[in-house]
Amino acid sequence: MSEQQDKHLGAAVVTTSGRWPASGFENVPDHEKVRKLLDEAAKRLDLAGTHDWIATIGTKTLNADESFKANGFTRGDVVIDFGPRQAGGGCA
Repeated sequence: MSEQQDKHLGAAVVTTSGRWPASGFENVPDHEKVRKLLDEAAKRLDLAGTHDWIATIGTKTLNADESFKANGFTRGDVVIDFGPRQAGGGCA
């Protein structure tokens, strides 16, 4: 395989409102910005007000304005948790 050839991975986005795609994974090139997939998921799931949400895979918080490759993902299938940042607990 040529170094210039695109590498692809499978990606799915999970929110409290649902999953996109509903089953399986969207085939995305590793050089694609994570934001593009998140925006498509928000559109398909009819989500609003996601501008300050965060995307995570496991314990890793993604930089949505960078590519999957820049975030360290170039192959396989990934499930992105997408939602509001969790506020820390504390004493009132």
